[in-house]
Amino acid sequence: MKNFALDLLMDLYDNELAYSRELYGESGWFDDVSAFLCYNANKALMNLGYEALFPAEMAAVNPAILAALSPNADENHDFFSGSGSSYVIGKMEETADDDWDF
Repeated sequence: MKNFALDLLMDLYDNELAYSRELYGESGWFDDVSAFLCYNANKALMNLGYEALFPAEMAAVNPAILAALSPNADENHDFFSGSGSSYVIGKMEETADDDWDF
């Protein structure tokens, strides 16, 4: 199981790294983004009970980014994780198959 997790993680990491390079390569943000990718990869592995893969210096996320993700940071709201100062429960709407015909 560990080998499967590591192989999948590396496939996902390589994909995200390439995609992030395309998105952020010219902005000057790529180093911060790549550190965040390593940080998230390490967190995912540790949540599964495995050791971190990337060394601490590769996963050293800019403190401003981590502060923005902190549940105690009142100035932001991350809908998917629920981080932020408030949480609004969404309203459900039934969908039909033809809703997805673009």
